[in-house]
Amino acid sequence: MDEPLPIDTGTSALGQVPVAAEDPVARVLIDHPVPHLARAFDYAVPEKFADTARPGVRVRVKFAGKLRDGFLLERVESSDHIGPLATIERITSPVAVLTPELLRLGTATARRYAGTLSDVLRLAIPPRHARAEKAVLKAEKTREQNASSSSAPTDSGNASTASENSTTAADNETATAEDTVGRLGEWVLRHSPSDQAEDFPAAEHPRIALTCVPGPTPGLSWITAGLAAARATLAAGESVLWLVPDHRELAVLSAALDASADIDSHSVLSADQSPEQRWNAWLRGLLGHTRITIGTRAAAFAPVADLGLIICFDDSNSNYLDQHAPYPHAREVCLLRSTIETTGLLFVSTDRSAEIQRLVEVGWLRDSTPTGPERREGAPRVFVPDEERDPFAWQRIPSRAWQLMRGALRPGTKDTNAVGPVLVQVPRAGYYPVFACARCQEVARCPNCSATLTTQSEVGPFACRSCGFHSETFSCGRCRSNQVRSIVRGRGRTVEELRKAMPGIEILESGGDDIPVAIDDTARIVVATTGAEPYVLGGYACAILLDSLWPGPWMRSTDEGISRRLRAAVLVRSRTAGGVVYLGDTDEAIRSTVTTFDPVTSMSRALGDRRELGFPPYRRIVELTGPGTGIDAVLAEVPELTELIRDSDGDDQKAVAAYPIAAGDAVGESLAHLIASRSAKKLPQVRIRIDDPRSL
Repeated sequence: MDEPLPIDTGTSALGQVPVAAEDPVARVLIDHPVPHLARAFDYAVPEKFADTARPGVRVRVKFAGKLRDGFLLERVESSDHIGPLATIERITSPVAVLTPELLRLGTATARRYAGTLSDVLRLAIPPRHARAEKAVLKAEKTREQNASSSSAPTDSGNASTASENSTTAADNETATAEDTVGRLGEWVLRHSPSDQAEDFPAAEHPRIALTCVPGPTPGLSWITAGLAAARATLAAGESVLWLVPDHRELAVLSAALDASADIDSHSVLSADQSPEQRWNAWLRGLLGHTRITIGTRAAAFAPVADLGLIICFDDSNSNYLDQHAPYPHAREVCLLRSTIETTGLLFVSTDRSAEIQRLVEVGWLRDSTPTGPERREGAPRVFVPDEERDPFAWQRIPSRAWQLMRGALRPGTKDTNAVGPVLVQVPRAGYYPVFACARCQEVARCPNCSATLTTQSEVGPFACRSCGFHSETFSCGRCRSNQVRSIVRGRGRTVEELRKAMPGIEILESGGDDIPVAIDDTARIVVATTGAEPYVLGGYACAILLDSLWPGPWMRSTDEGISRRLRAAVLVRSRTAGGVVYLGDTDEAIRSTVTTFDPVTSMSRALGDRRELGFPPYRRIVELTGPGTGIDAVLAEVPELTELIRDSDGDDQKAVAAYPIAAGDAVGESLAHLIASRSAKKLPQVRIRIDDPRSL
């Protein structure tokens, strides 16, 4: 049977609104949280918007009787819809914020993580701020006038930069802290090798992985390496995007860029900024007002004109994993963006992630990590407990650790180590995060749910974080004793012990909501919880790394333990400058990696086992959470998925399945289609998370 001929009825709008003469149909991506509705719909372009309704602009349209935001994807001549079309109600802004590059990156990210384009763009493009946009567009107009009059180039964004960088200053509570961060930035530049930029072939857009050692700039070698690559890229006429995991690295990096005489300005993008500051910085990057954009996780999507290099520091940091759908990881976004826009890549860190090591092994990234002798010379000396020779090695702070601390704070005539601040790393804040019965040593557990109890003192109160149990007294379930002892002492108890043992020495605490970005080189003790170690001008003279905080019962727990220790150890001066580290861990993998400062070899060995077993990063994994019948239906529809484990998660179930990397795009599209289909049929939803490090 012959197909019916299409009937060309022309494009008309509801209410007989006059439409644009050319390309009167606009395809608008609706910003909608429901998966099957977060797609493009056709709308008529009113005649009054014929010139301003350009691809990439934000619009307001009516959808299901309500005004909703959307992005205009394209203009076409006709629509498949029969009948009059609803019209675009408003052009929110004349700026085309959804560039073709960002659209391709957003589409690739949605496919990679089985999400919707609307969800990705919600993470990628900040909310509009009218006043900030007006200021940037005014600066753009002035910039164009200056260019047309052939006047000398001016930095139209100086005021904006000052406004943005005030966010960095706001992260520091006092003028003294701000001054210390500024001095730290200047100190990094003074001690940076001057010839590093010559080793980075920016014109070739290289893809490099680099693991740093303290060297002449303890804790900040990533800045010196990144600045060398950035300068080479800027000299080639291209721009740089630089990602860091949190606000402290952002503050120090911003200070270093401010102190660089050869870098005019930079934009800062962070979740800590006000909406006005963030939109100002985002637009400046879009319009090419700045050559360097630095930021945290969401900056991976930031528009950068003439992008030539993406730098990502500490890619294994958990802060890079977005906790909003579709749960993308900034490292993967950088990899996708580098491929789409043909840019250089520099992954610089103090450790080596499994994903980066796999890319090195397959030849996609080039490893530029220092060789053995150079690495050992730039790293501090590391001591571990010697149970055979030291009868007090079993103590939480063994005698050897006390000797190293006293040598750095109150050096004697025979001490040859460096003099300066001492870092004491503890796993948690408080007094007794985990405690046991003082008589029988049984770990204290909740009488209701058997989870471990917590307390802040030996006399209580005692509480359970899992079920909310609370009691003013404790009774051991095994021997009925009422006395408790600490298993792992927190920051508060450690500070008390140090004050008693070393009176007259200043002790600074860092953790929780009070984490200094940087401190000066005064000889003091800094007691910091894991991940809250401040930067020090000149580096720490000594570090005592106490009780290891077990990251959790998942495959990458050892990887995380190594990363946490190396991030602290790299803050210490090199052995040539007298830096020493005392490592209290008993885990042999952590000891071996930190004492040799060779995370590349350690990760390479670990990947050998994972390759044989078919574990990530050699296969991708997807975590499915929802009703069991829904999970079964998803697994049945996608044959590439191989179920590995399944557990109950309250009323729902949680299953983890694996699939080949080569099938990544096909699986992502299939899963996204299934979720949208279930949404349209009003079936119970199955939540999808792809490549969550803690799924296995």
